[in-house]
Amino acid sequence: MKRMQRSIGIVSSILLCVLLGWLYYTLEDFFYSDAGCGCSSGCSTYIPTYTSRLIGYGMMLLSALLFISAIGRFKGISRYWTLAAAGLFALAVYGNGFMIFNKGVCGLSLYETRFFIMQTKLGDFAKPDAETLHPDTLSAGAYKGKLLGYAFKGNTLTLFRIGAAPLRIKTRFLFWKIRNNVVLNGISYGLNTHRNFEAEKIRGHYEFIGGQGMSEKDFSDEFVLTQKELSGKHLLNKRIVNANDGSTRFLFETN
Repeated sequence: MKRMQRSIGIVSSILLCVLLGWLYYTLEDFFYSDAGCGCSSGCSTYIPTYTSRLIGYGMMLLSALLFISAIGRFKGISRYWTLAAAGLFALAVYGNGFMIFNKGVCGLSLYETRFFIMQTKLGDFAKPDAETLHPDTLSAGAYKGKLLGYAFKGNTLTLFRIGAAPLRIKTRFLFWKIRNNVVLNGISYGLNTHRNFEAEKIRGHYEFIGGQGMSEKDFSDEFVLTQKELSGKHLLNKRIVNANDGSTRFLFETN
C-alpha cells in the first residue's frame, strides 16, 4: 500500500512539474513578445542576459528534481525539502521574469515587470513623439511627473522627472542582469533631454532641459549618444539652473 502511495506521489509530482514547466514556458513566450507588453508592434523589451536566464532554467530543473525526490523520499530526503524546492523555483521565476520595456509606437513609456505578470508603470516620456517639448507650457504643469533625462551609475538606472524626484531602477538582481548598454541604446532617443533651439538664435549659446535633479555630468554623459557634435567640445560659462517649473536647465556657450 505504501509503495503504491509512493508511486502515485512520484507520478503526481512529475505531472505537476511538467505542468509548471509548461505554464512557465507559456508565460515567457507571451510576455517577452510585443503582445505581452501591451503593444501589437514596436515594443522594446530589455530582459536578463541569456546566461542569466540559463542559470535560472538550471535552478528550475534543480527545484523539480528536489521536489520529486522529496515526495518520493529518495535517500531518506524529508518532505520538508518540497518547501525549499518551491522557494528555489519562485526565485528563478522572479529573476527570469524581470523585464523593463518601452511600448514605443503604442505610447512612449517605461514599465518594469517582475514575475512576468507584476507590471509597474515607471512613467511616460515628456516627449510623446520622442522629439517635441513645448517649454512655454512647462510652467502650466502639463509635464509634471513626465520622464525627461536619464543616467546610469553601476547597475542603477536613474530616470529624471519634471517636478518630481528621480526614479532609481536596479538593472541587476543577484546574478540576473540586463545589459546597461542595451537599455541605454534603446532609451537614449526619446528619453533624452530636450534641446531648446530658441536659445541658439544667439550664436554659440545652448540650453538643454531635463528633469528635476539632473547634474552637469548627467547632461554631459548623455551628449555622447545624443549630441555627438557637442560631446568633447570645450564648453564655456556652464550653468545649472533649477527652474520653478520643475525642470533643470543646462546652459553653456561654445566658441
